[in-house]
Amino acid sequence: MKLFNRNLSFVQLQWITWIFITLLVFVFLLSVQSPLGSSVLAIENTAFYALMIYGNASFLIPRLYWKGKKTAYVLGSLLFMVIVSHLRVHVEYLCAKYLLKTESTPVIHLSTYLYFFFYDMILFIVGIIFRLSLDYFKVSRQQEELKKRTAEAELNLLKSQVQPHFLFNTLNNIYFVAQRESPATAELLERLSNIMRYFVDEGPKDLIQLSTETNFLKDYIELERLRMRHPLQIEFKVAGNTDALQIPPMMLIPLVENVFKHGINKRRDDNMINLNITRNGGYLDVNVRNRINSEANDIAPGGNGLKNLRARLQLLYQEKFVLETGQQGDFFKAFLKIPV
Repeated sequence: MKLFNRNLSFVQLQWITWIFITLLVFVFLLSVQSPLGSSVLAIENTAFYALMIYGNASFLIPRLYWKGKKTAYVLGSLLFMVIVSHLRVHVEYLCAKYLLKTESTPVIHLSTYLYFFFYDMILFIVGIIFRLSLDYFKVSRQQEELKKRTAEAELNLLKSQVQPHFLFNTLNNIYFVAQRESPATAELLERLSNIMRYFVDEGPKDLIQLSTETNFLKDYIELERLRMRHPLQIEFKVAGNTDALQIPPMMLIPLVENVFKHGINKRRDDNMINLNITRNGGYLDVNVRNRINSEANDIAPGGNGLKNLRARLQLLYQEKFVLETGQQGDFFKAFLKIPV
């Protein structure tokens, strides 16, 4: 009962089918052959059935027909049937002569070749049906897997929606309390909330307003600035007609993040960051400039963030972008140019 209660794979189902066919042929031949002869012929016949069906379904159709080589498929199929039929005639002859009980030596006639050729042609058609069944089972399995993944994704989405909203509500409660006790702390909470909301609401989108991206950068810079001992010189300019401009989200943050990772020395009082964003016709130019941290020479400016940015730009714009980074005197400069 356990065998029939569990779900059988397609491979297991094929093995069961071939064993059943072998037993069926064996029982059919028992009326004219000995048990040994029936066993040999049953195995031999099943082997040729499998060769003809799998040869078409697993080799000829994928290698020729699916690749658009229909003429080659027809010719290859005819050649394959002729070869298999010829081989089968001679195997039957050897079995009849040396293994089976026959009153006289068998004689091979042209009609024998034709019989097996047309017989194998039927098996060849069965191979086509088998290939269609195989594809059907494959598509059905993929659809079931897709349904399962979709259900899991929907569940994860519901979970991900609950967690951020709970956090946002908590931050809002803390913000109102901090606004009475410490307005500076309330401002930080507001910026943190803006950043998190950006990740949740804007991050999954394909395109967002440039103003949304720049507001995110300003919040990020302000939070990083508070970690520093000395004032940070900030120059942030946006020029050109950028009112309705849209870009992919999180496109500019790697350039700014790189400054705070590799270009800031908390002991110095002359840290600076210049960020200029300009629309130039059909392109957006982004220039970022900062002093090089001389105490971090062992860390090359531009780590995985810039590498990942370049890979992402390659996927989005192929060769229609420019990303240049390098040292100029005591400064590190990054230049990005993307079509808009």
